Formats: sequence, C-alpha cells, structure tokens
Amino acid sequence: MTIRNSFDELLCNILPNYEPRDEQLKMSAAIADALRNEEHLIVEAGTGVGKSLAYLIPLAEWVLDDAEGQKRAVVSTYTKALQRQLVEKELPFLRDNIFGGLRFALCIGSENYICLRRLGQVKGHGLFDIDDTAHINILLKWARQTAAGVRAEIDVPQSLWQKVSRESDLCYGKDCKKYRDCFYQKAKQAERGSHILVTNHHLFFAHVASGWSVLPSFNAVIFDEAHEIEDVAADYLGVEISNFKLSRLLDSILSPQGKGLLTRLKWLTQDKFSEINIFINKVRLQGNALFQELSERLKNSSTLRIRKRGFIKNNLTEPLHELSEALQMLQEISRDEDEQKEISAFISRIEAFGMSLHSIIEQEIENHVYWAEKEGRVLRLTATPVDIASILKTQVFDNTGSAVLTSATLAANNKFDYIKERLGLLEAKTLLLSSPFNYGKQAQFYAPEDISGPNSEKFEQDLISRITEILGVMKGRTLVLFTSYSLLSKAANAIDIPDIEILRQGDMDSYRLIAEFRKNKNSVLFGTYTFWQGIDIPGDDLQCVIITRLPFDVPDAPVIEARMEALTKEGKNPFHHYQIPRAIILLKQGFGRLIRTKTDRGIVVILDSRIRTRGYGLQFLKSLPACKTASSVSDIKKFMCNKDKTAGHTDITWNEAEPQSAQR
Repeated sequence: MTIRNSFDELLCNILPNYEPRDEQLKMSAAIADALRNEEHLIVEAGTGVGKSLAYLIPLAEWVLDDAEGQKRAVVSTYTKALQRQLVEKELPFLRDNIFGGLRFALCIGSENYICLRRLGQVKGHGLFDIDDTAHINILLKWARQTAAGVRAEIDVPQSLWQKVSRESDLCYGKDCKKYRDCFYQKAKQAERGSHILVTNHHLFFAHVASGWSVLPSFNAVIFDEAHEIEDVAADYLGVEISNFKLSRLLDSILSPQGKGLLTRLKWLTQDKFSEINIFINKVRLQGNALFQELSERLKNSSTLRIRKRGFIKNNLTEPLHELSEALQMLQEISRDEDEQKEISAFISRIEAFGMSLHSIIEQEIENHVYWAEKEGRVLRLTATPVDIASILKTQVFDNTGSAVLTSATLAANNKFDYIKERLGLLEAKTLLLSSPFNYGKQAQFYAPEDISGPNSEKFEQDLISRITEILGVMKGRTLVLFTSYSLLSKAANAIDIPDIEILRQGDMDSYRLIAEFRKNKNSVLFGTYTFWQGIDIPGDDLQCVIITRLPFDVPDAPVIEARMEALTKEGKNPFHHYQIPRAIILLKQGFGRLIRTKTDRGIVVILDSRIRTRGYGLQFLKSLPACKTASSVSDIKKFMCNKDKTAGHTDITWNEAEPQSAQR
C-alpha cells in the first residue's frame, strides 16, 4: 500500500470531509523514506498540514511490515493534549479502519500508578493524616474497581497520592505479593506487546537519563512538538536538588506528625527510634540552614548563576552520611526481607542526594552551568549541561535507527541551521512545508512603527495605550502575550474598558482560564510563555493575538548566558547565532495561536517596533506567514467589520527594504 493510496483512497472512503493536502502527502512520503532507510529527518509543517496522520500512517505501515514482528517505535510529544489526541482518537481510528493488527500504548511515569502494596501500608499502619480519612476510603474503593489504576482517574490530595503511588526504588518487582495485580506491571506488559508507544519528552529523557531502563526497546522515534527538545533534555540530563526533595525524603522516614518508615518497624526499640530521630533532625537543621542561606542569596532575583566552587557553606553532607549509616544498621538488624528492601531504598536516596549536593557545590561535572532558583517556597540547586547537542547525538540519535523531528516551528528565516546545530543533527535531512491555510485572506498583520521601543522609558505607557485602543475595537476575543508577568500585571491593572473582562494567567489554572475565555465573548486573556504555545482556540472564540515584545530570552538567565558564552568561545556571535533564531521560533508559536482552521479569520499584532526598525527584524518577518498588513488600528476595525473581503490592504512579501539599524 503506498502513502498516496493510504490517504487518497482509504481516508477519502472513511472520512466524508477528508481533503487531500499536498503538504501532508509530502511529509508522509519523506517520513516513510526516512524509516525505510534508517535516516534522521527534520520536518517543519505549518498549522493545518495534519502532522499527526502524516507521521502515524507511514509509522504504522513500517512497524507492521515486519515478518518477525520485532519493530517498535516511540512517538514523543510535549503536551498531554497531543498525547490524548493520539491515543484516544487518531491511533484507534487507524487501527479500526486501516491497520487492523496495530497495537499501541500510552506510556506515563510510574508515579502515576497506584501501588497496591503501599496502599495496604497506608491503610494498615494509619499513615495518612486525619483530614485524609474520607479520601483514603474513596481511594480504597476506587482501587478495587479501576482497570488502569492511574492518577488521572481519581481526585485525591497530592500529599496522599505520594504515599500510595509507585516509586521505582520502592518497587519489589516479582518479589512483591501484589505483583500479579500490579497496575504498573500490567501497563509494562502492554507496552512490550505494542508496536507504537506514545509518551512525552519528559518521560523519554528520563528514560535516557536512567540508562534506557524506563521504556521497552524501540527502533525509531518521532518527536512531535520537537522545538521543546533542547530544554527538556537539558533538564533531565542534569543534576538537581531542592529543599522540597529533602523535606519529602526525611518525612518518608519520619515526619513531624509521626508518620513514615520508622513507625512501621514494630521491633524498633524506643532508644533506637530516638537515636535515628536525632540524626534526622540534624539533617533537617543543616538542610534548613543551607537553603536559608541560599534564599538570602536569592533575595533580589529568582535565579542566580553560581560561578565558583564552595559558593555556599555545606554542613549537610556529614549529617546525611550519619543518617545513612544509622539506617544501614537498621537494615542489618531487620529480619524481614520487605523491610530490608525499603530501608535500602531510603539509604540509596540519601546517598544520591548527598552526592548531587557535593557535585553541585564543588562543581565537579564538566561542561555544566551551575545555578540556583527560587520558585515560591521551593529552592533548587541545579547543574545543567551546556552542550546538549553532543549528548543527544551520542546518547540518542546515534543509538536510534531513525529519528523524525517535527513541529510547526523548527526553521528560523526558512532555514534549519539553528535546530540542527542545537540538537546535534547536522547530517539530518530536512523538509519545510508551509501551512495550507490562506493567510492572505484569513489574517491581517499589524506592526506599528510609531510606538516606543522596549528600551524606551515610554514603552510601557505606549504599549498599554495601544493595547487599550485595539481592545476597544475587538471588544474581547483577544489573547495578549507577554514576556514577563510584571508587565502583564501592570497592563491588566491599568486597562479598564467597560463590558470587557480581563482574565490573567495565575487567576486560575490554565484549563479553567481558557474555558472561561471561550465562554465569555467579551473577555481578554493575558498570558506569559505558557500561552505562547500548545493552546488551541479555533473559530470565533479567538480573533486577535497581540504580541507585546519579541520573545528574546533574558540574556543573563544562567543557562542562556552559559550557552551564549560557549558560542562566543567558538567564535560565533551568540545574538545572531542563538538568540535571534530561538526568538523567531517562539514568535512563530505565538503567531500560530490565531489561525487554527481554514475558516478562522483574525488579526495578529506585534507591538515591538524592533521588528520594523532593526536589521534583524526582517528575519522575523520572513519567518511568518504572508498575510495582509494594516497601517493603523482603524484598518483593523475595517478588517473585522468586513470578514468576507480583503479590505484592500497591501500584501506582505517580506522583501521590503532593510530596516535602518542592525543594533539590538
């Protein structure tokens, strides 16, 4: 069966509204070739191409075209929404209508599964808080009825779930008395019997970081939403400790409320109990002191680059070692094999925390950037690899027959040089496919030059004034994208338009926020980076996207700064070589929030004058879909009042004269 037959004949017969798209066929054929020839491929496919079917059909054909039945592939996404779409809609559709023997499984982290052994411990030893009594009864009833045993099926407090979920180092495997009934083991069995595994980038790189021990073996991988790979991989292939992790570890041994491992050791004498409690309290005391000092260092910023060894006093390593030795003595005394395994797991956790702490403070890992972060009450110390490309090449791409990377935003200025270099895929084949949507008729673009630049003292005032003017025309149905929450708050507090409700990120969770936005036609949604990508609001619910600034990274953010320093050492200009293409890709994501279907119409506004006045602005413009331009807010009003006409505006060709200044 050819790719064209799969789409033109089968899909046309099955889907009454199916329309063949040349871009989809080209993408599918290129992926089929890459799989067959064991090559790596990078595909940018604009919104509306139909990426999912474009890679799922050749992938299904490839895994099933195997006499020995040994082929297996992974599809990795960034968002849960796309995961659900694949496993609940598209893969079942293909299995039921085209590929009858296709088997697939959703792969999620093991902490999402309930552990029946730990649930029994919580029930039997009363290890839950009194406030959780009602929830524990709900949990016990659900555990008897559920088929999958996953967190998404039940609403219980996270603090309770952490006590009953599977944790890899506390798993007894085949030695567990609940092994036959274990939901996680059943899921792993289903994964091993599947042709296609659907996971996310976080679990995929957790798999890589663990030495390839999380997922079953596979021969090919499709990375959808691949523009997120570098940052996710860097997070998972680095080292991190936090006050939250330390507190949770100690509470698991013995919490201030008298819950934990020690309370389950019924043979433990009061003297030995008190002795170990002293060691735990020493760790708490020194941990609190260390993270308190770190908090003082982070008084004026949420992040801090750590440039020298021993930057902070470390009195925590020794108490951690003493606690580990005390638990080793308990392990030797215990005569219960299950207890020994559990104690051993806690010893390993303590030692791993101590080693990570030491390696970060002493900066023992080469080619890593060391930094601290404060997020609410959580304080972190982190070592992040600077050159993720070489790690990805040697650990992932050189060990995978075929890797396909796709997204609506992978190219910068219509070239793939940036993404190939950042991900270590210099030899990969590439394919650039534009969106099949008619942006010339569907969208209008407004980027005023008569607005102060971001470095001007008048910028915020001009920005708020222009947003207010545009919202007065739109009367709602507008998404306003910011690059900082402080500017978002200033704008939200300053703008007051009768009958228009401003919904701001942080007021409620993102899902409820978007639902409220869709429900209220006179609402405006203010968001930061979370809302630049991944959200899908098709139709008349969203008719205007306002981008307040070009989304350049903060240059002194620790990881960004270290990457730029590395490029400088290589003799490259980090602004042009790294910051511009990175910002272009995110700008394309923000722009892409507007037109989601072939019937959508609306306006994209960019209120950063640098796109018109700086030399690099043309690179941004050339990376955006060609559409109609507006020269004023009144043109926006005409466009919105006349949805069936082009309103006589000039076409964007992105071949305008170079802007005057090439300075940032």
